[in-house]
Amino acid sequence: MGDFNDAFMRNQNAAVQARTKAQNRANVLQLKLIGQSHPTGLTANLLKLFEPRPPLEYKPPPEKRKCPPLTGMAQFVNKFAEPGDPEYAPPIQEAETPAERRARIHKLRLEKGAAKAAEELEKYDPHNDPNVSGDPYKTLFVARLSYETTESRIKREFESYGPIKRVRLVTDKNTNKPKGYAFIEYLHTRDMKGLFRQIDFSVIILFAAFEAHPSPVNHAAAYKQADGRKIEGRRVLVDVERGRTVPNWRPRRLGGGLGTTRVGGEEVNQRYSGREQLQSGPSRSEEPKVREERQGDR
Repeated sequence: MGDFNDAFMRNQNAAVQARTKAQNRANVLQLKLIGQSHPTGLTANLLKLFEPRPPLEYKPPPEKRKCPPLTGMAQFVNKFAEPGDPEYAPPIQEAETPAERRARIHKLRLEKGAAKAAEELEKYDPHNDPNVSGDPYKTLFVARLSYETTESRIKREFESYGPIKRVRLVTDKNTNKPKGYAFIEYLHTRDMKGLFRQIDFSVIILFAAFEAHPSPVNHAAAYKQADGRKIEGRRVLVDVERGRTVPNWRPRRLGGGLGTTRVGGEEVNQRYSGREQLQSGPSRSEEPKVREERQGDR
């Protein structure tokens, strides 16, 4: 029997078929011999791939050499400097602790901020500011506002004290975001500061007449009544405009102001909302005078 899949076995020539059968028998015998010679049944050329490498050549361990002993240089110092000289025993430089590093950085920031405030203070002139307009004695200063508060909301909250002429919400020049404070200009001074400014005989008569014939109009001053009012979840601080009414006035960003929330440590900082100060001592600014008082001083 022959393999009919082989091309030579399909040949009709008898001689070709005989040679093919003989070759097949020889191959089978060779495979049987190989299988008997090695248990894996692999040929010689494949077995050479799995032959181990020759063992490494033996080398004796290296001899340990003795290094010369190391000595210090203290015995030669006196040949270059005498005791008492700065070079004989230089001082050991102490490393900066984390607390000292924080204190140094904080001091540098304070000095940089003071220099910047002094530079801006020279340019500070509220009387020639193009964004400032209106009567300063009718203008109310409102601080600690929420950053989401709009001018329409401020006008709606403060027009209950009197008619408002203008509302200016101060924004950043670069980002155009609100800074948290605004200026409100009223039409009348009495709506901002109060109805009666001076206590004299004529005012007492007018006050008696006013009590005898009360008016339905609400004459509560925004300066007195609106301080500590809650707007959008935050209690605001209300004050008069001091930039154009108080001599030598400096705002908070230039080292002035009347705020007591960032004076020093926790024991001296103010923790409540409002204009009045708990700390005793002279005020850092004087109350602005009204027109009648300033004309009398002249």
